[in-house]
Amino acid sequence: MGRVKSVLVAGVVAVAVSVVAAGPAGAAKGGNSASAHACQQGGHENRFEAETGNPFKNAGDCTNDGAKGTATSLLTVTTDQYSCDNPPEGECWGVLSGSGLKPNSVVQVNMPPLSSEITNQHVDGNGNVSANLDAVCQLSYGPITASAITSGGATVQVGPITTPCN
Repeated sequence: MGRVKSVLVAGVVAVAVSVVAAGPAGAAKGGNSASAHACQQGGHENRFEAETGNPFKNAGDCTNDGAKGTATSLLTVTTDQYSCDNPPEGECWGVLSGSGLKPNSVVQVNMPPLSSEITNQHVDGNGNVSANLDAVCQLSYGPITASAITSGGATVQVGPITTPCN
């Protein structure tokens, strides 16, 4: 009876060790349904593979990588218009947003024609950035571009974006 008990205990311990060891490995392979979902309905257009910086060719590629848990990065400049203080009661435009970027790095936004129209926006410690660019509608900006470093170290760029005010 003692031998049967020992074999039974050894079997239980082996199963427990297998479950504990497989848990983290399974989780590491696990997908990210939120990331995969974000790729749908045009969401792939401003997403990049974090390791390479390559844009996704289509929503299927982006969704597949997101489901696998592959790191992706997002960088957008939208032409949303909003009220701003300069000039008083004027209209400004340009909203920068990003995620999956290198934490505490800088996103460079180039707003020509003036070389002084480069706006550096800081990425937070979680790899996110969100800022109004305060591009004044009365000024004639050339195409705007933004570049950033992904969490994987690749450089990505969006644009050119043309002003909605002209």
